[in-house]
Amino acid sequence: MGLLSLSMREFRCFAAAELEFSPTTNLIIGKNASGKTSLLEAIFLLGRGRSFRTPYLGTVTRAEANGFQLIGKVTSQTVPVIIGLARINGLLEARIGGQQAENLAQLAHTFPVQLIDSQSHQLICGGPRQRRQFLDWGVFHVEPAFFPTWRRFQRALQQRNALLRAGKPQREVDSWNGELAAAGQLLDGLRRNYLANFSITATDWTERALGGLKTSLEYQTGWPNGRDLSEALQESTTRDRKAGMTQVGPHRAEIVIKVEGEIARERVSRGQEKVLAGTLLLAQTSIYRMLTGHSCTVLLDDLAAELDVGHLGRFMEMLAETHAQVHITAIEAPIMVARQATRVFHVKQDKITAMV
Repeated sequence: MGLLSLSMREFRCFAAAELEFSPTTNLIIGKNASGKTSLLEAIFLLGRGRSFRTPYLGTVTRAEANGFQLIGKVTSQTVPVIIGLARINGLLEARIGGQQAENLAQLAHTFPVQLIDSQSHQLICGGPRQRRQFLDWGVFHVEPAFFPTWRRFQRALQQRNALLRAGKPQREVDSWNGELAAAGQLLDGLRRNYLANFSITATDWTERALGGLKTSLEYQTGWPNGRDLSEALQESTTRDRKAGMTQVGPHRAEIVIKVEGEIARERVSRGQEKVLAGTLLLAQTSIYRMLTGHSCTVLLDDLAAELDVGHLGRFMEMLAETHAQVHITAIEAPIMVARQATRVFHVKQDKITAMV
């Protein structure tokens, strides 16, 4: 399951590459700045339609080229399918099974990808946005109603905010309250249902990873408890006008992650932050498989440099439990990582060579 082949053209430092992957564990080794992370970026881009390294896709095209092309064969769903992503002369196009994709969300549905890298600890120490994105990745992949509900909410939010910024009469602003509240309440319910299922797996996995420390995940809606969102919008009128944007709603939701009853970022060390964040992401791939019957692809960028030997060993054990396809980069892979690899690639001087 996962990405079985990848064709790259004019992507980052690679002029061209044709790769065949193992459906289990792929190890990518090479020196710093050799292109290992760029390979993971290409895989991530094929599944998300965006990069984890830059918001500007023009910068991922190889120097002097006018665009890039990525084509992959994926088996994350029931039958194999060819997906492609190309950016030529500034225009981005995605195709799935030979047909143009309606939106980039179709890529994510067809080829689910999870990334664990040096920035993953931001899930613990960063702002609420990172935790909302983490939660929404899970809801999106298991609840078909999520994406249309999310788009409906975003449209209403954008319209209401535009009216607030323009200083329009309150009756015009209020005309969007009903739609915003209806979509927001639905979105909130979908998130709550997912988190109720996810928390059981997540707390079990994180306690194992942290040597028995008790963890919990608490969801905050983004408006006062016990109040209807439409009421909260009315009560927030003055603050909204002053800020020029809507101050209450699911776009202000938060997941409070606690360890031993304390806010995680105030309780754990930086090393434990990395372990906790990585384990939460692994737990999410596990619950995805439990709820859908399919596996996703996990990208691990220089994992051995992020975790000590003890935590790395436990992490690799839990990784195996997810039954996910894995792509791991390393300068020199520890034995516990190398022995799980069924395919090994060496990246050197902008070339990728299959060694096993």
